[in-house]
Amino acid sequence: MLLFNHKLKKGVALMNYDRIILELIDRVSLLEDEVQRLKSIEDSSKRDTTKYIFDGEKHGKGRLALAIVKKYMEENPQTSANELMTVFDKSLQGSYDVIQKIEDAKKNRTDYKKRFFALPNEVIKTSTETCVVCSQWGIDNIGNMIARARQLGFEITAAVKQ
Repeated sequence: MLLFNHKLKKGVALMNYDRIILELIDRVSLLEDEVQRLKSIEDSSKRDTTKYIFDGEKHGKGRLALAIVKKYMEENPQTSANELMTVFDKSLQGSYDVIQKIEDAKKNRTDYKKRFFALPNEVIKTSTETCVVCSQWGIDNIGNMIARARQLGFEITAAVKQ
């Protein structure tokens, strides 16, 4: 009987250790989740706000794309909408076309005024149709647009942060 009690006490002790270990694992898991949550808050607050100097003016990413297309049209006024969409093809932006014919944007996107520069002073008049430029640019895709602009002979530099 003494041997049985000893085993029983040992079994209860082992069960308590198992419970404690499981509780510790749960606590560690909760702490890891909290660390990830805090990191994501920290990362989202570190938004890239780089400005770029182009044609003597400072621009954010979206306005830079618009300025590049406007400058291209200023230098190439006989460009058609289709030619412009070839020069600034969709691969530069990713999710949206860099350039869309305004009628297509209105027809295909209920939120086109949010996704494209569509104010009267922002639209691009080609030799064939009026177009809009995508306003959705970030750190992941603006480099593509800058590279294309440089291929076209445009000079763009990142503004010094102050």
